[in-house]
Amino acid sequence: MTKLLNLKEFYNAVEEHEKVIIYWYTKWCPDCFISGTYLKRLEKDFTEYKFFKIDRDGFLELAKHLEIYGIPSFLVFNDGDEIGRLVNKKRKTYLEVKTFIEGVISK
Repeated sequence: MTKLLNLKEFYNAVEEHEKVIIYWYTKWCPDCFISGTYLKRLEKDFTEYKFFKIDRDGFLELAKHLEIYGIPSFLVFNDGDEIGRLVNKKRKTYLEVKTFIEGVISK
């Protein structure tokens, strides 16, 4: 999973790849730590998607713009358009995130 380090990388990721999932986290979030334990598994489950991660604390204005008010969160993009989001401040299990992604991409 590639870590996005600036706004240009964020926009390039969304625009240059057909299918993208962006994982929003912070270093201090215990629920993000739990989510981090199954990210590689999700990448193996959804190989047609390119996964990126972004530290919300380094991108507060972008997080506000995208209404990322809870972490950990997942945004799914297809051809540059957001097609789904799992954004809240609740702990997310592997199965919850997998089911969410499956539901979004099956539409």
